[in-house]
Amino acid sequence: MSYVSKVTSAGQVTIPKKVRDTLGVGPGSYVLLDTLGEAAVLRKMDVDQDTLRRIRRRVKKTGLTRKRVEEIVEEERVGLWKETREKGLR
Repeated sequence: MSYVSKVTSAGQVTIPKKVRDTLGVGPGSYVLLDTLGEAAVLRKMDVDQDTLRRIRRRVKKTGLTRKRVEEIVEEERVGLWKETREKGLR
């Protein structure tokens, strides 16, 4: 089923309740947005302790600017996605 949401001036989009319920996301949840050509895919992000530990370890080695933290999070997210995908292809 498809839903329509309007983008606010702050770039925010409301995720419809049925979609939130299906994905099991709510306040405090994290989601991943991936682009596939001109489409976007929204997925629930399960934040596990290994991910948080890896991020914390790298953050300690940086100057802790917001930009750098965002870069690290993205690098680790991509790395973990690749690892997960490689395991699934075996």
